[in-house]
Amino acid sequence: MADADETLAARLQREGALSLEDVLRVVPPICDVLVKLADAGAPSTVTLASVHLTPGAPPRVTPVPFEGEPRALVKQVAALTYELLKGLPPPESPTSADFIGLRPEVVRPVHAALAGTGASDLLTFARQLRSLGSGGTAQVEKIVVPDTKVSDKAPALGTSGRVGQIFGAYQLVRRLGEGGMGEVYVGRHTRLGREVAIKVLRDEYAAMPDVVQRFFQEARVVNDLKHPNTVEILDFVEEPGRVYLVMELLEGRTVAELDQEEGPLQVARIARLLAQACGALEAAHQLEVIHRDIKPENLFVLRDETVKVLDFGVARRLTGAPQTQAGLVLGTPFYMAPEQAAGRAVDARADVYALGVTLYELLSRESMSTVTTPQRLLRAASGELIPNALTTLVASMLSLDPAQRPASVKQVRELLEQIAAAPLAAPAPSTGQALANAGLVQPKSSSRRWLVLSLVAVVVGLVAFTQWPRETPALPVVPPPPPPVAVTAPLEKVAPAPPEPGPKPVKPKALVKQQPAPEVAPVVASPPPDPLATFRPRLADVRRRFDTLVRRYGQDQLTTLEKATVAEALANAAGAPTPELDDALTDAEHALAEAERRLGR
Repeated sequence: MADADETLAARLQREGALSLEDVLRVVPPICDVLVKLADAGAPSTVTLASVHLTPGAPPRVTPVPFEGEPRALVKQVAALTYELLKGLPPPESPTSADFIGLRPEVVRPVHAALAGTGASDLLTFARQLRSLGSGGTAQVEKIVVPDTKVSDKAPALGTSGRVGQIFGAYQLVRRLGEGGMGEVYVGRHTRLGREVAIKVLRDEYAAMPDVVQRFFQEARVVNDLKHPNTVEILDFVEEPGRVYLVMELLEGRTVAELDQEEGPLQVARIARLLAQACGALEAAHQLEVIHRDIKPENLFVLRDETVKVLDFGVARRLTGAPQTQAGLVLGTPFYMAPEQAAGRAVDARADVYALGVTLYELLSRESMSTVTTPQRLLRAASGELIPNALTTLVASMLSLDPAQRPASVKQVRELLEQIAAAPLAAPAPSTGQALANAGLVQPKSSSRRWLVLSLVAVVVGLVAFTQWPRETPALPVVPPPPPPVAVTAPLEKVAPAPPEPGPKPVKPKALVKQQPAPEVAPVVASPPPDPLATFRPRLADVRRRFDTLVRRYGQDQLTTLEKATVAEALANAAGAPTPELDDALTDAEHALAEAERRLGR
């Protein structure tokens, strides 16, 4: 960057096309500013001359009034991004040939936005840019040579033949994996036979003092923590040409691997695992150390379910000389808090945000790389109902404003420990039953209420039967019909036989004097009370609110979960009422309230 304030136009004229690292420091914060201006009722766009750059500070934007659809604004910002990367404005209808020399992961979001088929709003476009390099730790530093023009060449590792080499008292026996700055091997003590993990800094970085200092920082931070949920560092060795850490060898899987192999994980288990991670981070924050790279791949689960927080290599101390230059970005996209992605100063709330992303992904089994706006979680991927307290916690942890997040991981840990101590029941269709089994709400009384109604009906029937008259009145005796007469002559010649007088019916006195019996029959014959009567107002309200949302915003604006929750409530009321109807209605009302809040913003 320049030593003084300058516009983007001046910077582009002075230096030509910017590196991807510089573009990622500038464009996403610009998107954030434009979103805030739109929320304040002053929609604006940007030009090269309206963006001012100051060393060590986020870019400043001079508002330029804008009228148009959000996607048109995204297209303008994408055109600005293209010009910063290529040094010239994009053509009217760019093709793949116009993006030659840019990294493929950059081409996808920018090309789609210019074509009008990409991100529909600036928040999505900014998230796509911040996600570049997802899958590994992004290290946008000056020690990494910018390679905007040629991006498909592999880094010079020079370490593939290290197996069998001797590092101090240990021999490398097999390779476990690699990270952003080095590789990890299993090492065996040449005399004692003890196995350890050895993290070796890459050759090209071992000659850079600032990188070695950052590598040493990991050993020093973890050694200062001495926490049961961090890996034990046994030694740090710096020799001519190579630098490495000796650590305890862990046997188990990362949380990412555990979720992939055994998922979806139960809510209580997720809470128990991440509560341990919170314990390690809480200890780090007390030493004023921010991890800055929390993600499922950096949480290791031992066979006894103990969690170890790994990779403090990009951690930062809040006191002392900063290891990261102002405006530089360290961390993994999608897990980085907005202030961290923008290169601004971070505190413990950046780790809270990353924990929130990890919680969201484990509970929903949705990657944040595919989520534009995280939805309020009602049910976990395992089928369990998520306690309201946990739902609210995750939403606050994912807040873009650090002030809206929990102030410390201690608050997160305490709630997760409560959830882990009161595990939810196995997935069941009854929402109320799942909550009752978890001890989070009182059991619903709907089934008890129907049992009482059934018993009352039986008692009324028995009473009616006992009060029915025992003696029935005598009925007139009707003689049997005479046998048929054989017809042997024409009908007109056959005289009809006179009817034989039968016994005169006796009129019982009881029928004359007795008052009409009370009409007990309606107990059986009259229509039963409407079992849905108490629910019909709520059902009508759910239908009305759902129809209003569909009419106002369109059905596509409702999430699958919101639509399914309402459908489940209406299906429960379609036939005979079930004990789950009250629970289903409560879920539907909760989902509709969330949809109304989200769409009405």
